[in-house]
Amino acid sequence: MRLLLDTNVLLWSIFERHKLTPRVRQLIDDDQSELVVSRTSIWEISAKAVTGRLPLLGNSVAFVLQQVALTGTAILELENRYILRTETLPNHHTDPFDRILVAQALEEGLTILTADSDIPKYDAPVIWK
Repeated sequence: MRLLLDTNVLLWSIFERHKLTPRVRQLIDDDQSELVVSRTSIWEISAKAVTGRLPLLGNSVAFVLQQVALTGTAILELENRYILRTETLPNHHTDPFDRILVAQALEEGLTILTADSDIPKYDAPVIWK
């Protein structure tokens, strides 16, 4: 299964695994799962860390990037087609980072792992419980 980790799931998988549901932990740990992180999530982490809304170990997102690389998680780059897809999405969610994740999941056939209660309002497949 191809799984797109929402920013919250990415951070919890690195720093606070106890916050993940048992099902999400199982999927992340399963060797058959293809894990994907959006470059947009890395940007979101950086933006929140700079404003003090997200304390990170160390002084940047370098540690997060290192952990992503160590686990072999693929990074999905931000492409124009994802940005264009956000224009066609219903306005269920105003967070631009989450709208890009939904667009990427729809364009790439990915299932989103997220605890965000707004993301399931879209047509993208979501797993949390």
